[in-house]
Amino acid sequence: MEPLFEGATAVPTEDHQGDVRVHRLNGSAEICEHIENLAFVTHSEVLGALRLDRLTPPGRELYEYLTFRWLRRGVKIHYLFDASVLNDASALTYVRQISAAGAGVRIAAALKSNLLICDNRSALLCANSEEPEDGAVVTKEPDLVTVVRDLFSQAWEQAGGLGQVAEEPCCLTPADQELLTLILKPGKDRIRARELGVSLRTFHRRVADLYERLGVSSRTEAALVAREYIDA
Repeated sequence: MEPLFEGATAVPTEDHQGDVRVHRLNGSAEICEHIENLAFVTHSEVLGALRLDRLTPPGRELYEYLTFRWLRRGVKIHYLFDASVLNDASALTYVRQISAAGAGVRIAAALKSNLLICDNRSALLCANSEEPEDGAVVTKEPDLVTVVRDLFSQAWEQAGGLGQVAEEPCCLTPADQELLTLILKPGKDRIRARELGVSLRTFHRRVADLYERLGVSSRTEAALVAREYIDA
């Protein structure tokens, strides 16, 4: 199994005698069903490491629904998110909402995969970091749950708080920089969209997302912050 975090070792799936110590889940349906079942029997604490950018829309919706449900029931939540959420407007909104609702949130620079620990009794680890909904392993073996919790705690200590990282300028990709440069040029949006090779609707959606990440609401405001993001 691939390490959960940079530098972490994989959690063993067998003991020295070869006895199976975990239960394997195959496919998103089994994983979602198991997580939903966990939600009903979890009463005190949830620890999670989440790569939202690698979940399908239904998978993200399930986590969002259960997170708010846990918070309403008074369950303590500590979530570790990958830094990719800082460049995803909808994901960042969700992270800020659960933080405001009482969840502990930190941002890791290089989160490898997804995991969930419930009430320190059960740990779920995604087996494929690139496709976390392809399969997962679950254990209730106390020693293994402790190992997973220790990995989470190490990553949590190394991560930054949401306020700390959110105040830093967002990181723009070369495509984002190209879009920002294009926005600042004189001309019509239809021509700009054609230059990018996208539809006008897609162009407007990309511009709206970029504005939200930059914290601006107009072309004029974008021009004021452009020098911070466009390479010389």
